[in-house]
Amino acid sequence: MESPLVVPLSEGDRIAVETLKAGGVVAFPTDTLYGIGCAFDRPRAIERVLKMRGIDRARRPLTFLLPDLGELARYAQVTEAGHAILSRIFPGPFCVELIASAAVPDPYVVGRRRTIGVRIPDHAFCEKVLWGLGMPLLTATAKARDGRLLTDAAAIATEFASEVNLIVDGGVQDGPPSTVVSLVDDWVTVLRRGRGDPDRLI
Repeated sequence: MESPLVVPLSEGDRIAVETLKAGGVVAFPTDTLYGIGCAFDRPRAIERVLKMRGIDRARRPLTFLLPDLGELARYAQVTEAGHAILSRIFPGPFCVELIASAAVPDPYVVGRRRTIGVRIPDHAFCEKVLWGLGMPLLTATAKARDGRLLTDAAAIATEFASEVNLIVDGGVQDGPPSTVVSLVDDWVTVLRRGRGDPDRLI
């Protein structure tokens, strides 16, 4: 594969949608850190992202990025009470563990309860891309193989020179990462504290 195309944020949404629809892998900024992702319906691209990040899909699936809460019910089971909780934190810097709906294939979930992680970023670029794509992005945080966060386009290009198709340059994105919570059965459990304030869940 050739070296990735690097484009500025102002021009990136159209090119990102085209690249994702063609089965490409894109690195892009979010409201926390850079993510690396691909379209929900591209299994080969999903395998590439998993390999790049060294993720064992049996232990941890890729995170679903959605444009808004209206799309959530397609991919996750959410009660009325759970929806009320999520409306207080989304869009925002949270990743929420939920039970997947029947629309999510088994390879995209983890555990007997078939859970997935869901994000709705508070980021205009992500929103434009997700609406343009018309389906979720499956993503992981942009990290080097030694665990270092990749906080700008140059670092991502150096680490994954021949493995990503497009890098959208949003400047330096150095965290902190999202706050991770579980909302399975409407029971709120904070799994990792990050940029999002867990008190908003109460």
